[in-house]
Amino acid sequence: MPEPGRRCGRAARRAAAGAAMALATLLAAAQPRVAPAAAGSSACAAPADALARVRCGGELRVGVRNDYPPFAARDGDTPVGFEIDLARALAAGLGVRPVFSTVTPANRIATVGEGRVDLVLATMGHTVARDGEARFVRPHYYQSRTVVVGDRRRAITAMAGVAGQTVCVTVGNNTNAELAERGARLMLFANVQQLVDQLESGACSLAAQDDSLFAFHFLRPAFAARHDVKFGFSPLPWGMAVRSEDGAALAEALGHTLRGLHADGTLLRLARAHGVDTAFLEREQARWSAPPCLDEAALADPRCVAAPHDNRLQPTPFAAEVARFEAWVKARWDVEMTLAMLKTRIALDLFLQGIVFSLLLVAGAVLATVGTSLAFAAGLGASSRWLRWPLRLLLMTAQSTPLVLLMLFAGLLASAWGASSALTALATAIVVLGLFNGSNGGQAIAEARAALRRAGAPAGLRDGVMHARAQLAAFVVNATRGSPAASIIGVPELLSAQTDIASFSAERTTTFTLLLLFYMAVVSVVVALGQRWQARLAEADTGGAP
Repeated sequence: MPEPGRRCGRAARRAAAGAAMALATLLAAAQPRVAPAAAGSSACAAPADALARVRCGGELRVGVRNDYPPFAARDGDTPVGFEIDLARALAAGLGVRPVFSTVTPANRIATVGEGRVDLVLATMGHTVARDGEARFVRPHYYQSRTVVVGDRRRAITAMAGVAGQTVCVTVGNNTNAELAERGARLMLFANVQQLVDQLESGACSLAAQDDSLFAFHFLRPAFAARHDVKFGFSPLPWGMAVRSEDGAALAEALGHTLRGLHADGTLLRLARAHGVDTAFLEREQARWSAPPCLDEAALADPRCVAAPHDNRLQPTPFAAEVARFEAWVKARWDVEMTLAMLKTRIALDLFLQGIVFSLLLVAGAVLATVGTSLAFAAGLGASSRWLRWPLRLLLMTAQSTPLVLLMLFAGLLASAWGASSALTALATAIVVLGLFNGSNGGQAIAEARAALRRAGAPAGLRDGVMHARAQLAAFVVNATRGSPAASIIGVPELLSAQTDIASFSAERTTTFTLLLLFYMAVVSVVVALGQRWQARLAEADTGGAP
């Protein structure tokens, strides 16, 4: 059953949305209308561009979100929010009606680029990189920044504090690269609702997203009582976009309408009606209602129109060659391949660091498994029960606890002792993998020694290893397979690195396919070495006889 506070909150949002819709209707009615072209006119027989299509069709198809209140959400089947009412005012300025389609952060650029909508108005930051994918309408209609929000008990006040910490983010957020570069371990979610749900449940202790999203949730007393803003970074202007190919005239027409909405306070009033922060819009109203921005040419004046956010990542020296290779694969086999880890320096650094840590982790896990196996075998076969029983208890714990939970528990202990560096996490993971697999390997060796004793054969530690070598090799391979579990305690091995890269490249298929191939190769090498080791032991056991 919903909490009373949430029912009241929904009722309040519906009342605010109703008031905002009424205000938008009045404002739209007051906008100067441009008469649409007659459907049967010669101009409409073959519309020259997007603006002509909009006027001839009498409708502006707008791509909006449905999961981001108070900007865009759903009240039943009705779209509501600040961006929804802005779209209505823009359509009214063109003398047409708005038709809404749902888009997501992952497909909004593609949707307008493919012509499925005329305009995308969907909480989209205007960046230099996106200028090459769509034509942005100027001026901007909002500005946000990314904030890191977490449990009030977490003492983090600056970007330096995220090193080694797990931060929950949404896929494709352009500030994820900055967090990854500072050493944060990123946990990915498909949409903002999942992000907030996991933050509230405690599964995420830190989350990064636009302050516009969290401002809405901080209005809820229960959320505000448990969480606070740790710090903010990377101011980002928001823009709406049309198709690059034929959207110039439509962008200009919308830009003039938008300029008027800024100047006469329409946007400011809509923001207040929806509970949207107004600091940016207050500055924009002052800008567009005074010289030099009153002039018709102001849309091209840098004193009036802010530049897009430059979030371009430094490319690698061979980024162009990588892009050509991707294009060749696409042309030759019609396979989409995006080698994001080779295109930017930060992605390449993360990728190489992940490989190094993964190899160190595997080598450490193999050695720890062998060493722990020998220690357990010796202890389980010892005459002193004060040595045997603690080892049996530890063996039972390792055998009855899933590896992921054992890894997580060890990571929490290390953090509680103040050890949170990548090297500490690596050492912790090696110990856990060695204990988890070595305890089982030691039991196999101890059982082999017991069987040899019953048969009256030599039963030393070396003899037990010789007879249990297949089981020991299997547990070494199992330690290799289990090494990616170390990512949950902050080891920057390849799974963790590829997750970070996918968080800002928004490409996951190729990224994780390469991850799979890497671990297949590593496991194959360990299996081959294990088989060679067993063959040598067998040869030594038979004195070299065939």
